Amino acid sequence: MKLIRLFLLCLIVVSCSNDNKKVKTSYTLDYTELDNFIKDSLPVTLELDSAHYQTFNKWKDISLINSVKKIPFVDSRQLSFPVNLLKTDILKIIDTNVPSELDHPQIIGRFRVLKTDILKIDMDNLSTENFNLFQNHLKDIIVSYNAFVNTMNLEVTKDKSEVFIEY
Repeated sequence: MKLIRLFLLCLIVVSCSNDNKKVKTSYTLDYTELDNFIKDSLPVTLELDSAHYQTFNKWKDISLINSVKKIPFVDSRQLSFPVNLLKTDILKIIDTNVPSELDHPQIIGRFRVLKTDILKIDMDNLSTENFNLFQNHLKDIIVSYNAFVNTMNLEVTKDKSEVFIEY
């Protein structure tokens, strides 16, 4: 009996002294580095051709898409709100509701790429471990937006008088 008590006592002592709980250390994100990235490394956003605003405004969702232009001007500590709002808004846009003047495969394709890039970004899980991935996604959004705007500008300025004759 004494042997069992001694064994139990040793077992308790060993189990108490061997507390191997892993402590997860969380490092705070350096927002000054993110601010510098936003100001220095993001491309400048393009503008829609002002001569064709009337055509662009026929697409009622164009103002939601244009909110991408706000990203480079937002303080990095407050970036989660506009990005999450953009993600929510972009899901509401249905690419089959595009006015006929803008219903071109190139525009729809560029919009879908932009939508995909916006949905890939994860502001809720921003940490030091995925900081570089976040920066890449942020840059991808701006590049995709610029490609979308460039395609929109090109499509509305194409000469509509071109007639293709089938033989």
